[in-house]
Amino acid sequence: MNFLWALFIAGQIISAGNMNYQQEMGYYEINFIYGNHPSKEQVYITKAVEIGVVYGLTKLLPKYEKEIVSFASGVCWGFIMTDRVKGIKLGLRF
Repeated sequence: MNFLWALFIAGQIISAGNMNYQQEMGYYEINFIYGNHPSKEQVYITKAVEIGVVYGLTKLLPKYEKEIVSFASGVCWGFIMTDRVKGIKLGLRF
């Protein structure tokens, strides 16, 4: 189970760094939560909230912790890989 949490949190960290990098490279977000050009602080806060929501769900539904964390991790890494498929370079800015 710890591996799944580590994978999820690593994905969130990479996603945040990559999103900040993409903003500096001139890309813009199409996610209505962030707006076109979110600040670094907004990205970090949103990622922290996402982690908190997943953690809360696992405490609310402990029987399904593995499934919840696996799904959340898959979604997170899926977005990272989607950018790569679109040809957007992976980069990190913190």
